[in-house]
Amino acid sequence: MLLELMSNGTLAELPPENIPEGISPPNDSSVVLLLPHNKYLLGRHGSEWIYAGGSPSSPPQNVFLYDSQSLSLLNEGSEPTILTAGAVNTLRRELFAMSEPPGNHTGAVLMLRTFMRNYPVFSSEGAEYLDEKIFSETLKKDTTLRKAYWALRFAMNRSELETVTRLKAWLKAGPEVFSDPKNKVHLWFSILEMPDNDILSELEALSFSVHELKRMIAQNASPIVVYNPASGWLILARFGRQRDTMFFLWAYYNHELWNELRERKKLSINDIILSSWGEYETQQAMIERSKYKGDD
Repeated sequence: MLLELMSNGTLAELPPENIPEGISPPNDSSVVLLLPHNKYLLGRHGSEWIYAGGSPSSPPQNVFLYDSQSLSLLNEGSEPTILTAGAVNTLRRELFAMSEPPGNHTGAVLMLRTFMRNYPVFSSEGAEYLDEKIFSETLKKDTTLRKAYWALRFAMNRSELETVTRLKAWLKAGPEVFSDPKNKVHLWFSILEMPDNDILSELEALSFSVHELKRMIAQNASPIVVYNPASGWLILARFGRQRDTMFFLWAYYNHELWNELRERKKLSINDIILSSWGEYETQQAMIERSKYKGDD
């Protein structure tokens, strides 16, 4: 895809044959943005971007594009080139849409098999699940398998192997528990003991006061559970052994979801937290997967 940055900050698509001489995209799954001062931005492999051009003495630079954040590109002797947050989002969206999802299929599916071996797809003697194309057809028919696979594949690509423990807890709880819209899991993560104002507003809307939250934080135990008859249950859990790497997880459960997990499923508080976190990760994995090529 070939785009050009217009003077008003918008992006215009150009025919591929209009690409200037000297710019050679590595393959068709690339995005090239033509910029002022004879420079360009080249995107490839879903998230890799290079800022190049201008003069032979200016070597290409790796740049990073983040969701909904503008980007300032420096030009020697001239004003910087500014990409608006909207333009950045467009570039990222277009490159993701023509890129294969990251991660290794074989590693992910073999790890998945260790704790989902009762699934019919893993009982085949021919091990067809090792063929990514064949396995992708199976994923279309099984939502639980699809969520677990992509959550694990993306996590392994980021070297986040702790996800395995959370997915096991999620399966133990039963993913169908979380599928009811009334039983939506509410999770918030914070690097500070007291959550930020946005999280505070949500918790206060659920009838948990700032005073209650401070009392929970003051206790040294983890996890801490508080019950509000009018609303439900709130859990505070601490993760990380050192203060500079510690973060806090707040989790809210209405009466129905809590009774299902705690009373009927007989899950420990720890398993309730881990299974809920696993559900959150599978939801995020589905959002991430939808950005890439071949999500149908």
